[in-house]
Amino acid sequence: MSEPKRRRKLGYHTATLRHAFLTKLPDALLRGSLRARHVAQPIEIAEHCFASPHWPRDFDGVRIAHLSDIHYGHLLGEERLMQAVDAVRAVRADLVAITGDLVDLSAHEAPLLFERLALLTARLGVFVVLGNHDHLDHPRIIVRGARDAGLIPLVDESVRAGGRDGLLVAGIDWATSIPACGQRLRKCGTGRADLLLAHNPKAFVAAEERGIPLTLSGHTHGGQVARRANRRHNLVFTQRLSAGHYQVRDSHLYVTNGVGAWFPLRVNCPPEIAVIEMRTR
Repeated sequence: MSEPKRRRKLGYHTATLRHAFLTKLPDALLRGSLRARHVAQPIEIAEHCFASPHWPRDFDGVRIAHLSDIHYGHLLGEERLMQAVDAVRAVRADLVAITGDLVDLSAHEAPLLFERLALLTARLGVFVVLGNHDHLDHPRIIVRGARDAGLIPLVDESVRAGGRDGLLVAGIDWATSIPACGQRLRKCGTGRADLLLAHNPKAFVAAEERGIPLTLSGHTHGGQVARRANRRHNLVFTQRLSAGHYQVRDSHLYVTNGVGAWFPLRVNCPPEIAVIEMRTR
């Protein structure tokens, strides 16, 4: 067995055990009420408007729906998934960005997931990058499922959205560190992009160095538990870029809370779909 496969197998078993003891067992002891309360939280639509002189003028005013961390599985089933899909469709965005952790544990749950995600459409496309949970079990199944559903998976590559002179969208695969994110961004084959999709917010360091005007990420779930007065004071204390909007010079990062979770508890971190309008300053 190759080293990458060995690491993936170990990660899958670790995640499965964590899920069994920290999610399924407490939920069973409480007769399903933990999961029921979790999925009863309404999905918020977080609308923002950012501006950058680097954003192309031909795409001034573009609206992007940002969906992340679905974690399709035990905590987020078909009914909740359809709530998220319907919410994205309702905002009528020009572009849809899905920034990883589409499944929670098993890639074998992907067919039904992508059957529902195939309902998403946007004039500039629906783009997908993978997160760490997508790599637990056969990430190629996730990529293939996205492509077969009419979505556009980006694995360390960039494409023009909207034609030859369209918006340059780059997407990188899961990476754990700032240097690794930077290395993956270099693989995209372009000096810079207009929009970067990366599951890990640490990619923003390399994105800002390249002058990329907008980076969209997830991964942190907003910390899942945060102070009401300051949501950046949360359980993801090791992550400097943990929630919401960040700006360095003319580059913006938005880290969404996402719609799903690996643990059925959110405090002051409501599930959300971000809608971002980008302006040319």
